[in-house]
Amino acid sequence: MKQLIAVILVVLSIGSAVAQQAKPTSATPPDAVEQLIVVLEDPVLREQLLEHLRSTPAAATTAPTAEQTDTSGGDGLVGALYRWSDDFVTSLPSATFGVPIDRKLAQAGAQIGSRVQGGLSDGQLLQFIAWALPGLMIVVGIGIGIGRGTRGLVQPTKPVRKRKLAIGLMLKVVLSAAAVLAIAVLVNFLPVSKVAGTSFTSLTVGILLSMLTADLATSVLSAFGSIRSVRLIRYGQRRFYPWWLTVASLATFAALAADPTLRQVVGWSAADFAALILNSIAALTMLAFVSRHRMALGRLIFGSAARAPVSDNPIRNATRRLARHWHIIAYGFLILSIFSLWAGQRDNDVLGQMLWSFAVVLGGLITFGVLHRLTTPNSPRYRYERQTLRQILAAKMLKMVRVAADLATLLAMAIIVAGIWGFDIWGWLTRDGRVIVGPFFAAATVVAVAWLIWVTLDAWIATTLAPSDKSRSSAQRSGRLQTLLPLMRNGVLILLVVLGGIAVLANIGVDVTPLIAGAGVFGLALSFGSQQLVQDVITGFFILAEDTIAVGDTISTGDRTGVVESLSLRSMRLRDSDGALHSIPFSTVKALKNSSRNFGVLRPRFTVPSGTDPSAVMDEMRTAATALRADPKFAKAITSDMHDLGIDEINAGSVVVSGSLRTSPVRQPEIARAFNGRMLAGLAEKGIRL
Repeated sequence: MKQLIAVILVVLSIGSAVAQQAKPTSATPPDAVEQLIVVLEDPVLREQLLEHLRSTPAAATTAPTAEQTDTSGGDGLVGALYRWSDDFVTSLPSATFGVPIDRKLAQAGAQIGSRVQGGLSDGQLLQFIAWALPGLMIVVGIGIGIGRGTRGLVQPTKPVRKRKLAIGLMLKVVLSAAAVLAIAVLVNFLPVSKVAGTSFTSLTVGILLSMLTADLATSVLSAFGSIRSVRLIRYGQRRFYPWWLTVASLATFAALAADPTLRQVVGWSAADFAALILNSIAALTMLAFVSRHRMALGRLIFGSAARAPVSDNPIRNATRRLARHWHIIAYGFLILSIFSLWAGQRDNDVLGQMLWSFAVVLGGLITFGVLHRLTTPNSPRYRYERQTLRQILAAKMLKMVRVAADLATLLAMAIIVAGIWGFDIWGWLTRDGRVIVGPFFAAATVVAVAWLIWVTLDAWIATTLAPSDKSRSSAQRSGRLQTLLPLMRNGVLILLVVLGGIAVLANIGVDVTPLIAGAGVFGLALSFGSQQLVQDVITGFFILAEDTIAVGDTISTGDRTGVVESLSLRSMRLRDSDGALHSIPFSTVKALKNSSRNFGVLRPRFTVPSGTDPSAVMDEMRTAATALRADPKFAKAITSDMHDLGIDEINAGSVVVSGSLRTSPVRQPEIARAFNGRMLAGLAEKGIRL
């Protein structure tokens, strides 16, 4: 889940930017002046401005028409998203510069063309190139010389020589500043115009500043010598320098595009476009750099934190997660920086904003760890300890609180990070975004309430079905509950899904009236086409409600006898003595014989020849029953002595004696076999033959 933090931050920040662009805010005074200059220079824009000013009083006194008041999308979340996207698409071409981007590009091309043509016609452009190009090459040589001349002071060592490294860094800055000052003084003595001299000085500052920035970033790596290997630092200094020089050069010259002299030389629109393109290329280059060297960068920044085990310390866990997935977050921030540029955010300090954003993410991860520790329920003391309903509900509620805390933390991180990049998410949520946030919050509340009802019911069923003791009454009650409660759980789940889905659709703006009407018509047609199914369901409902049968009972339906393995509202599954499984619809069951309820009766019958005394056989039956009850194997299965002894039939040459013995349900066959064995042995000892 934490791997998706960067993606969520980018999406939320982009959403805020889209909302801001859908309802443009007032520009800062310098930008407003530049936009006014652009409009006044363009004849078409100037005419449109005049036409708009002429129509403003009439529009202010005219009542809105039906077309103007049409929401074009209905109520709810769907309608709000439709209106929001329509406003954004309408304002998107003007988001970057405040005017349509194609018109801005045409103005930039016209400005560059006119200035190049004017410079070539009077020869000043060729003259500037003739002396500025060699001068800039000399400046590059000076920058290279400063870097190489101070290289010995900033080499990585272990331990780090802090004083020597500080002197080297300070010397780089002093020499670069002295070079800029010397070049600025020399330019004043050249026989060139003031504009040409100022432009050359600005280009010199840009070259030396970009080279100094890349050199300083490379040299600062030597400070990691005490905590990282020298070999890794040297690898980084050798491989990272070209990337940092490229990014520093692009960012520096993009910043120089705001210089008034250069803007006057190349044109206002051309300078704006140049700054936009250079900043975008710098962000893309940084994205490629992170992708290419993410392993080395991760080892330099975080060391072995990515391989650290899970700890109880939330700070260590947060650092561990950040070390493992920092490049994904960096990708998100770099993509966000590109979007912010094209969304009209002119002041874009990518490095500083990324550092602050990473700090916010680290703080959010620490908050995640602390909240998870506070909202994690205590584990059972014993592995097979049975949890009560209160404990289960408390664990579920803590889980909901943890999810809500995670979402609140993510939202806070998104708001803060978006604010760092220049987007006001909180302001949008409390103003224009209320039409979207309100329905979304209502739908989320419906889902949360439905989930709470479901987990409460599920926890109650789970604790009710859990075995409590081994008594017969509890077993019978558990068998009935095991049949009815899962059916009730499935029915409630279907009901919650249907009602919750309808409520969510209604909150997001979908008209559920046709859906409900269609469901009614479909249900009516289904009831006519499935009368037998309805009969099965109704019969099954009353059979289950009256507790006629339950899972595990041995029953007979007349033509089938076996053990009930499963029950539904429509049918039951019966396993017979041969192992075959029968699926029997309830509507086909006319009568049921349940042999598993309360008790059973064993009725032994023996045919006694006329030459044998029947009372001797009956005495042996009493003796066998008494001995069988004394056997621990059958002590609990036989609940009475032999009774109802007597002669049932008198036939020619024989009589039939019988009795009855009350037993536990479905134990009669087992007890009968044991009883017959004892009777056979006892009669053999007395010399009685049947």
